Amino acid sequence: MEHRRRTRVLLGLALALGALVLGHTWDPASSLAASANRQAGGKPRKAAKVPPSEVTLTPTLTAAPGVTVTVPPVGLSIEYPVMAQDLGSGACPPSALAAELLRLGSPPLALAGVSQDMTAPSGARSGSPTSWEAGTLYSLPVAFWGQLHCLLMTAKDPLTVGLNLRTGNLSWATQMATEAQSAATAGLSFSLGNEPDLYQLPNYASLDKPFAGEEAAAASLYLSLATYLRPAIGSAPVVGPELARPADWRYELPHVVEQLHEQTVGVHLYPLTACASPRAVTIGGLLSTEAANAPARLAWVVADARAAGVASIISEANSASCGGLAGVSDSPAAAVWAVRFVLSALKTGFGEVRFHFSGNSYDPFVVRGAEVLTRPLESALVALNQWLAPGSSLRTVPGVRGLLATAVGETGGGVLLILENERAQARAVVLRRAYRVQTAVLSPARAGLQTAILSSRGGRIRLSVPQNSVLAVSTVP
Repeated sequence: MEHRRRTRVLLGLALALGALVLGHTWDPASSLAASANRQAGGKPRKAAKVPPSEVTLTPTLTAAPGVTVTVPPVGLSIEYPVMAQDLGSGACPPSALAAELLRLGSPPLALAGVSQDMTAPSGARSGSPTSWEAGTLYSLPVAFWGQLHCLLMTAKDPLTVGLNLRTGNLSWATQMATEAQSAATAGLSFSLGNEPDLYQLPNYASLDKPFAGEEAAAASLYLSLATYLRPAIGSAPVVGPELARPADWRYELPHVVEQLHEQTVGVHLYPLTACASPRAVTIGGLLSTEAANAPARLAWVVADARAAGVASIISEANSASCGGLAGVSDSPAAAVWAVRFVLSALKTGFGEVRFHFSGNSYDPFVVRGAEVLTRPLESALVALNQWLAPGSSLRTVPGVRGLLATAVGETGGGVLLILENERAQARAVVLRRAYRVQTAVLSPARAGLQTAILSSRGGRIRLSVPQNSVLAVSTVP
């Protein structure tokens, strides 16, 4: 036995020594690959060379008409209980929260989501609840609006306040609107109800299939309730109708916009959903072209809004509905998706995308005591509001082989180029007339924005866009 063991050891050493002499590590897979790459005559095949993409960095990239950015392209949509928790217990919220909003560029901040139809103003509820709906209402803390005012005094975010439409209490809506006015510091608008296309119609709960005229009946009921609450907000701008599935009201939306005199048409959009099965939410799905280009499917909403002479936004969005999925929604892939999704939304004609917070895995950041803990998605939101400042313009650059290219004409006259690699292989790019550039990469393999400075005396810089990644290039002095 000992003799056989020694023989095997010596044989192993001999094989290892032979491999080292030949300059290779012996591996069955590599041996098979080497055999497969040899032609019939024994000569190795040459790997097919893929020519690099090429872009010339000149102002002509933005010379053609494009989409003008009028407001910060990224906003926030936060559920009432999440906002109340983040504000903390002091007279003013943690300074880290204000600092985070400033880091994001003071984006529009909406108090919205499903909780707006389950929220009562402070002190409005009294006695024991008389129904399930009344018993599950969320009462705002007494200090809520004062704390929010303290936050907005520093952060300067425009504020949208969602009002409870399902309860339909005019006095509650009036109190909420009055208190919201005391909190806002940089503009105030209101939303009347959340996802009314999902409300159950009275007396039809037992039906298991749609009935003729259901869309018109639901829209009519929504308009009646919204018109009843409208006096609570006076002449303040209205965002809505906050549809979960806009296609369900495709024929009624123009009528709703006209009757409610909305200043901004707001709809919700999630490319994936974890509601029925979390298995439907995957990193591959999030990085797919379908998820990135989901806003393009709602181009008709933009057309309806323009016909009415008003703006349109995606007022609630994130990676997957029902709170997302841990491991996907809080992964670096979510940041790549967010950039591609927002660019698609802007090119479709939406002015803004508001990312939702619900206390789940897709929240861009989390407040823990006096700290703000960021997730990978947050870096994309920061980057987008920096790259696409109000006053800038963007357009698709045609003819960039293997990549989707967007040129951004910056307010100072500079040009920023955003390259999207939708494939599972890295893509080489040659930048011409590029002497000194800064690159910023968002990759599904690594959290955060990775930046670098590249230089070339000859004005020709070669770089690589990693697989399934987004890379932004801007010239620097």
